[in-house]
Amino acid sequence: MRQIYIKPRSNEVLYNITIGINPMKIEEWRRFMHDDHLPKIFASNCFASYRMCRIIDEQADSTTIAVQYLAHSVEHLKKYNQDYAADLQREHMEKFGSDAVAYRSVLDILEEGEWQEV
Repeated sequence: MRQIYIKPRSNEVLYNITIGINPMKIEEWRRFMHDDHLPKIFASNCFASYRMCRIIDEQADSTTIAVQYLAHSVEHLKKYNQDYAADLQREHMEKFGSDAVAYRSVLDILEEGEWQEV
C-alpha cells in the first residue's frame, strides 16, 4: 500500500529566480553559474541546496530557467540579501545585461511530501 508521507515543517524558505535567457547565451550562462556564481552564493552559508529547471512552456525567442535556492531560514535569506545579493546581481547584470533578465520571488514552504510504500 502507498500513502503520502508529509515531512515535518522546517524553517527553510525557497528563493526562486526566474531568468529569461537569450538561447545563444545559454551555455555561457550555465558555465558562469557553475564556475563563478553558484560558488559565491554558497560561500555566503545562507543556502542548503539549489535546483535549476528549464521551464517547458516557453516562447521560441528565449529560454526560461528557474533557479531555486533553499535558504536555511528567513533570517539567512535576509542576511544574503543584505550582505551579498547586490554585488552578485550586479556581476550577473554586467556579464549578461539584457541577455539574461531575472525576476525574483520568495516562497514559504508550507508542506513537502513524498509518495511512499507503507
